[in-house]
Amino acid sequence: MPQLKSDTRAQVASLIEKAIALGPRKELRTTLLRALEIATGDAPKELTQLHYDRLGRGARLTDPQRPGLMMKSSKTGLKRWTYRVQAEGKQREITLGHYPEMSVAEAREKWADMRAQRSGGETLDNMTDTTVEQLVDHYTTWASENLRSWQANDRLLRQHLLPGREAITLAELDIDHLSAPITAIQAKTPQQARKLRSAISGVLTQARKAGLLPKGFGITPTMLPEVDSAKARTWHPGTKDLRAFLAATADMGDIGQALRLIALTGTRLREAVEMRWDEVEGNRWTIPAERMKANRPHVVILSDAAMAVLDARRGTDSPFVFPAVNDPQRTRSADNVSHAWADKRGEAGLPSAFTIHTLRKALATWVAESGGTRDIRDRLTAHTLATGVDAHYNQAELTAPAAEWWQRWADHLAAIEGQNVC
Repeated sequence: MPQLKSDTRAQVASLIEKAIALGPRKELRTTLLRALEIATGDAPKELTQLHYDRLGRGARLTDPQRPGLMMKSSKTGLKRWTYRVQAEGKQREITLGHYPEMSVAEAREKWADMRAQRSGGETLDNMTDTTVEQLVDHYTTWASENLRSWQANDRLLRQHLLPGREAITLAELDIDHLSAPITAIQAKTPQQARKLRSAISGVLTQARKAGLLPKGFGITPTMLPEVDSAKARTWHPGTKDLRAFLAATADMGDIGQALRLIALTGTRLREAVEMRWDEVEGNRWTIPAERMKANRPHVVILSDAAMAVLDARRGTDSPFVFPAVNDPQRTRSADNVSHAWADKRGEAGLPSAFTIHTLRKALATWVAESGGTRDIRDRLTAHTLATGVDAHYNQAELTAPAAEWWQRWADHLAAIEGQNVC
């Protein structure tokens, strides 16, 4: 019986060899060669799902029966199917999908389709040629129309994600490419790492919504590494720090005056440096919703010292209170002020913890220590927790007492500058 089986296999192999000798091409020839391997007992073993399930991190597994079909496992264990081909004189590796989102059977079917597509002279799916930089550009275009923080997100992506990765295509993209920049900065600047993670998540989400990701693309925002929350900063400027700050800003021109206004009003950097004359009516400054973090208008009652800052700046044709800071030829006015203060801070011998944002903390802390209630502190710093109708009533009810606290704070800063406070 075994001899009979051997004879049959030999006869079949002989017939297949004769068929191959007729010169068939492409898929027919491949099929005959595969049949010959089986008939002669030389066929490689078919890989099973268990082989792929057991593939370790950082390893790869090539299908011995399907030229170019491979599974690659990242260092974090994310597995993706790839199809390695020669195209335009160079080797390309196209991502077919991720495992187990794309099953073994689906990957083999996709491989067969793409192989037949190439054999017929057709081009492969161009979506796999989309680069990381193109995804970031698409996200930035969307974010510029929908997010107030789009410039900060764009800057983080171009500073940390793109360098060395801009030309990586979706065919080559791995979760490690997206995770590495987050991991690289999270120990030093966890807050920036969280923002970068959020921005990269946005890139993936918008790319999927726009149909830029190929079928079976399995990288999702949930795969990005989590970043531990930074410890709350308890430091705030003391009397000596504020005195050094006021002295340092005296010779900083427009930027110094903008910083003084921030200190006097407790406003955020962008809210102040982009201040326009048409927002001011008497001593009432209404910051529009689009420039506020809470996305609703904020009314500031300017103290005598804050009005003095404005009065010294009147008489220009610019719509901006601080025109040099908002020169149309310069971009990101808030960044320019922030960088200028960082340089001046070092000259003044102030700690790096003295950021522009800590001026808000200085105001809120002094008000709390002086008996101001939580409602007043929230009103001064635009942290009002109420929403809807309640928010409008609270604004109206607290504006008068808030005006008194703004003036008291201005008087306190004047006393510090005049060295009347220890």
